[in-house]
Amino acid sequence: MKKSAQQFILIAAILVLANSGIYFVTAYSQMKESDDSASQIQTMLFTTAAITYLPLGVWMIKNKFHSRAPYVISSLVSIALIGLYIASRTTTLPVVGIQDDIGLIDILSKVTQGAIIVVSLLLLQSWKKEKIKVSQ
Repeated sequence: MKKSAQQFILIAAILVLANSGIYFVTAYSQMKESDDSASQIQTMLFTTAAITYLPLGVWMIKNKFHSRAPYVISSLVSIALIGLYIASRTTTLPVVGIQDDIGLIDILSKVTQGAIIVVSLLLLQSWKKEKIKVSQ
């Protein structure tokens, strides 16, 4: 495996684990902020996102390049969360309504998720090239 691929794997894992941390902090602050039903649903969403990203980061570190799965899954989760964020800012969602606040944590998590998508796609492209070389 090329050194650049190893570096991208490390970068992807760090981004995924950092995003997990961001969502744990967000869930904790949301829980402390309010206890109404909309806030509890948001807290559960943030906690679920954090718990989803955590094993993905560990899997990336342990997996190296044996499987594309952690990179595909982390990209899909990131795309889904970015889509949900955009939807929450542009349409009225059940229970939580339309959100109008955009904070530093929101921007940081979306930038991190965008980076996860880009790095994962680069790794998948590299993985595809590696498989082609091995099979020839």
